[in-house]
Amino acid sequence: MSPSVEKMRELLEARDVDGFLTAYLEYRQGHVIEPEVTALTQRTLPSLLRQAFAGDLLAPKTIIKLWRVVRDGRLILVDDDLLIAINLRIDNAMREADPDAKLPAARLITSEQLGESQHQRRSRPEELRAAPHIVQATVIKRVAIVSTFNVGVWSAVDAFDFRKNVCASQQEREFLRAVRQYFPSLQAYPNLPLRSFIDIERLEGTVPTRARSYAWSAQVDVLLCTADEDPVVGIELDSIHHDTDEAAERDELKNLLFTLSGLPLVRIRAGDEKSVRAEDFYDLLMSESKMLDTIRPRRLRPRRTHDFLVPDEVHASAASMR
Repeated sequence: MSPSVEKMRELLEARDVDGFLTAYLEYRQGHVIEPEVTALTQRTLPSLLRQAFAGDLLAPKTIIKLWRVVRDGRLILVDDDLLIAINLRIDNAMREADPDAKLPAARLITSEQLGESQHQRRSRPEELRAAPHIVQATVIKRVAIVSTFNVGVWSAVDAFDFRKNVCASQQEREFLRAVRQYFPSLQAYPNLPLRSFIDIERLEGTVPTRARSYAWSAQVDVLLCTADEDPVVGIELDSIHHDTDEAAERDELKNLLFTLSGLPLVRIRAGDEKSVRAEDFYDLLMSESKMLDTIRPRRLRPRRTHDFLVPDEVHASAASMR
């Protein structure tokens, strides 16, 4: 990932929409759009904008900048609710920024309005061309890729491939993607055994036998670590499978082990148990942003493991002085 893309990711992580738009426009001047940038503008940014519009958190200058880049086609927003939200706020934003601004401002065209205008254009082309307030929207076409597979000869080697994905389900994979996107500065590992990051032997004298037995076999859904692989926080994705008495007992044991080890354990549960998209999980993480921000390290200092290394020249000089 290039430094420019990493900077844009960090700005979105800090919820700095204005800074992101500035960095994005600078990036477009000298770069070809990378897939990582498309992911930021089509996945992360829409979720952040919805949060900002819901709380009226965007400054007038930011709304104007957003309106301009979308109107000019430099930034693609395909969600009608975001386009409508910008349209509802642009006049007040321009009036506050410049009392002499010419209003009303041109409205962004939603996909529904685009369909209607195309139908009207076919029936009344001259009238529509004479309407200066209609802004042409960028037409986005979906491209379907069709792959053809041929049945080949089965190889006996295939029968001895016992590998499997470290994530047990598609839902876990999507949740892991969302966590990595929300915490880009941390390492995220799925389904790690507790014994790999908690010193269970040292805890044996402080926990009951049931907890000790459970600790050796239990694992956490996602563990976040620093670049030096020091654990920071565990994240559990709860579901209806955690509603039984047996599951509740296991959850209490896991909570106890994390508390004794000094590590926070965050439990997240989706409102819709059928949500399996990374975008849905990212929205869920955004809704818990106040709580999650308290565990986000503000500064990661690398571990020093060479305090006592001395160059050979120093030893040689010391020997000659003797």
